[in-house]
Amino acid sequence: MDDIKKPTIGNRMGFIETISDTLTLYRGILDPNHRSDLSFEEKMLMRKVVEDLKRADLYFMHEDFQEILSNYGDQFDGLNYSSMRFSEFTRPCSRTCYMRINHQTKLILGGDKKAEAVANYGYITEYYEDKTTAITLVAPLAAPRPMAAYHPDRGIYFPENLSEDLHEPYAMGCFLIAGAFELINNPKFVISKAAGTRAQRKQMKREQDIPLEAWHQIAWNVDEDTIEVEEGDRGGWRMPLHYTRGHPRKAEPHHENVMYKDGKPYKWIHGFWSGHPAYGIKKGYHAPTIGKVA
Repeated sequence: MDDIKKPTIGNRMGFIETISDTLTLYRGILDPNHRSDLSFEEKMLMRKVVEDLKRADLYFMHEDFQEILSNYGDQFDGLNYSSMRFSEFTRPCSRTCYMRINHQTKLILGGDKKAEAVANYGYITEYYEDKTTAITLVAPLAAPRPMAAYHPDRGIYFPENLSEDLHEPYAMGCFLIAGAFELINNPKFVISKAAGTRAQRKQMKREQDIPLEAWHQIAWNVDEDTIEVEEGDRGGWRMPLHYTRGHPRKAEPHHENVMYKDGKPYKWIHGFWSGHPAYGIKKGYHAPTIGKVA
């Protein structure tokens, strides 16, 4: 038995490969001819995850952010979950997002006797109009599971039937997500480059129905000064059809729904599509960086 190789699918660690494996395995389980012990609710959640992965705004956090995100979580030590407060800048950039945090490759769930390892995972976030961000854990070799939700003024709350053994690791997931989006919501200089190989992108188009143009990496330096470009300066009507992520923009105190950071007012600009498909289509996953982008 020791000579049998571990299956490749589901164990690949690349960003594109992880999404591809998750879609392939979940679709296989949902096939009418596949026998599964999953409940009706679990299968319905799996169906929803498949649709979310095809349409979500995609984000990838590099290992460079490990210390920053750890320090972000440390500020909540000793607080009750309901007493924790989050900046409004921790909101996801789009209604539905998929987040992969690259230095987190295995999550140990439960205590010593009930420990369970979930490998090669990511998070799906959903943002609601009451400012709640709900988080679902997604991994190729595990059924998706609702983790928790966080709210700027209500802290973290968990599913009612969730074991208390899972509160701590799931809360850590909330800290990672909230900290990552607070970093991402710094509007900085943005560049775009192809993600993965062309063969990988073609395979995703053929097997997973994800367009070739989806696989471009959008990166920006979170430690550089903000560079704002007005739409009129871009000649926006001549740009390819592209999605602009939701982001904060400087505002005046008298504006509606103003958020404050460092004493300065901001308003939230919702994600939107602009440009024209006659000039092509660009869509990508987002990957913030520290320092100079090559």
